[in-house]
Amino acid sequence: MDPFEILQLIIRPDFVKYYQDWIHTASEREARGLQLMGAIYKHKGRKLFRAKPPTVQLAELTDQQELDFKKAEEMHRKNQTTTTYCTEFGYLQKLLKPQNNVFKFKKCSEMEFSKPLSDLAKLFMDNWIELNDELEFQELVLACMRALFSRLQAQWVPRSEMKIKYESKPDWNLSKPIRVDKAGTDLNAYKTNYNAIFKQRLKQEQIKEKIKELDGTEFAKQLEIHKSFKIN
Repeated sequence: MDPFEILQLIIRPDFVKYYQDWIHTASEREARGLQLMGAIYKHKGRKLFRAKPPTVQLAELTDQQELDFKKAEEMHRKNQTTTTYCTEFGYLQKLLKPQNNVFKFKKCSEMEFSKPLSDLAKLFMDNWIELNDELEFQELVLACMRALFSRLQAQWVPRSEMKIKYESKPDWNLSKPIRVDKAGTDLNAYKTNYNAIFKQRLKQEQIKEKIKELDGTEFAKQLEIHKSFKIN
């Protein structure tokens, strides 16, 4: 089955768009885990994988080889010259069979890694975990689930408290670079209205003339002019 077809089956429909190119960035273990999850979904989690795990196949292949004294001496010398750190955490650690994992304590539906999976996929995964299949197969599925969850977390960009509390619409015009050759083209130009200026000045002159005519009249003498004062 094609990897993207498997993703469309096990991933929630609203999250499928985030996994268009996931298979191109996945490691070998994650890709194999995806194939196992596709088989689990196909058989509804009711089938054990009877195939021998990779470490068992490697051990059997080593036992079948005929080793002479020189090859045994060379293998012994390589094992003795490795450092303690390499022995504990290096390539030899990868060949060891896992003894336990998180599936022993939690179901798939109870784990945070299962957020990208659909409800039906979680149900089938829980059925398969109850069968207690080989730990190496479980480790492959667990690695794939972690990778799928990491891709989902990368898409959920956290928002600041300012954006959560105050809703604001982004202005995409601010992100556009300013073109100097077109700067100022959107400004509206206005012509001077000399006719309105002339009418305003004529009106002010008429008002001044009327005030001069009233200066010598009895009405102007009866007016009381009060001085301006300030209130402390």
